[in-house]
Amino acid sequence: MKNLHTQMEFFYNTKNWKNYWVKGLKKFIRGKVMDVGTGIGSNLPFYLKLKKINKLICLEPNKKLFKKLNQSLKKKNLNKVSLKNKQLAKLNMKSKFDTIIYADVLEHIKNDLNEIKLAINYLNYEGRLIVLCPSHNFLFTSFDKNVGHYRRYNKKMFYKLKTPNIKIEKIYYLDSFGFFLSLINKIFLNRNPTKEEIKFWDRVVVPISIITDHLLLNLLGKSIICVYKKSIN
Repeated sequence: MKNLHTQMEFFYNTKNWKNYWVKGLKKFIRGKVMDVGTGIGSNLPFYLKLKKINKLICLEPNKKLFKKLNQSLKKKNLNKVSLKNKQLAKLNMKSKFDTIIYADVLEHIKNDLNEIKLAINYLNYEGRLIVLCPSHNFLFTSFDKNVGHYRRYNKKMFYKLKTPNIKIEKIYYLDSFGFFLSLINKIFLNRNPTKEEIKFWDRVVVPISIITDHLLLNLLGKSIICVYKKSIN
């Protein structure tokens, strides 16, 4: 999908944003980790800053994206990282994971409940499934449609996805200042952000949101994070 690939390139260097949300999850991301839908690998440098990761398996089913991902990592000596050009449903691995991450991926999957169930099967007991998604369906615009989103999420939707063998350990919103910009886009513009607008968002808006998120107790934002923990059936 051309629009999705273009937006991935635009968001590749959003360092403030990636550092912000990954750093907030550092106590949950540990051990053997699987990243589902790695794309072109823009999140990997931020994951690898976390000292508790022993191994990182990256799944990217799209052949064009996987080729770019593979080429970019060939230039680096990343012993912890293994790449697989597969969907989770076709992975067929016997080993299980301590952490599984879906970063801006679940909204692209039509049957999200089935995907959650598949992911839980690959988790160790007390392992964590971490999901980052765009929030609130009332913010859904042509941008979401253009990049292949089926939906945006709120807290209630994540509780509906909860299966009997998992519990929600943490759920919260991020980027409260960006929420208002998304609302303006929805009402007045309803279009894809430009490369320069994304740069402005990362350099100016995200640092403001770091402050306002704290003040608002993470009750508002244009993104949402849910941390599921696997429990006994």
